[in-house]
Amino acid sequence: MNIIPALTKNAPLSREEFAYDAIKEAILTGDLLPSQRISLTDLAKNLGVSIIPVNNAVRRLTSEGLIKQDPHHSPYVEEFSAKDTNEVLAIRYWLEELALRHAVPNMDYSGIASLQEFITLMQEAVNQKDNHAYGKINRAFHMFIYSYSNFPMLCSMIDDLWNKAELNRCRSVFALVPNMAEHSLAEHRELVEAIEKKDLELALAILREHKNYSRVNLLASLEKLDAQNST
Repeated sequence: MNIIPALTKNAPLSREEFAYDAIKEAILTGDLLPSQRISLTDLAKNLGVSIIPVNNAVRRLTSEGLIKQDPHHSPYVEEFSAKDTNEVLAIRYWLEELALRHAVPNMDYSGIASLQEFITLMQEAVNQKDNHAYGKINRAFHMFIYSYSNFPMLCSMIDDLWNKAELNRCRSVFALVPNMAEHSLAEHRELVEAIEKKDLELALAILREHKNYSRVNLLASLEKLDAQNST
C-alpha cells in the first residue's frame, strides 16, 4: 500500500499534518478502500514517520467521519450507501446555496480573475480526459467561491460534507457519468458570468441546476452499480 505519491503539498508540514493529508488523500482517491482495515504500523512505515503522528491523524479523520473506530478492532475507512450519499448531497447543496448567496455580493475583480484561472485548469483536465484532476479542481473552484461568503464555519461544514459524499466506493461523478466533466465545465462558465454580473438569482438558478444534474446522475449510476453487484 503506497500512499505517499498521493500527497501533493509544497509547504513544509509537521509529521502529523503530513500523515493527515496523505491518509485523507488516499481515502478520497480510493487508494484506501471503503471498509478497509487500517494498520497504523503499516501506515507509519509507509509514510516514514512514527506511529504517534499517524494515530493523531487517524483520530482527526475519525472526527471528520472518514474513518470509523472500533475499540476492539483496527480502524477502517467509512463507507456510505447511495441512500447516505443522497442525504449528504441534499444537505450540502442547501449549505452551498446559502454560501453562494453571501459570496456573490462580495466577489471582487481579483476573485473573478481567479475563477477564470480555475476554468482554464478545468478545460485542460477535460482535454486530457483526467477525471480525477477535474474533480479536485471542481471542488477547489466551488470552495473558492464560497470563501467569499466570509462564513468560515459554513465553508468548513460544506467541506466536511464533500468528504463524506466522496466516501462512496465509486467516489466521483466525473468518473461515472459519460461527458459529465464537459457538462460541468459549461455550467461553470455560466456561473462565473452570473457572478461577475452580480446577478445573484441567476447564479443561484445555475447552481441549483448544476447540483441537481450531478446528484441525479451520480445516484442513478450508484444504484445501477449496486444492482450489478447484487446479481
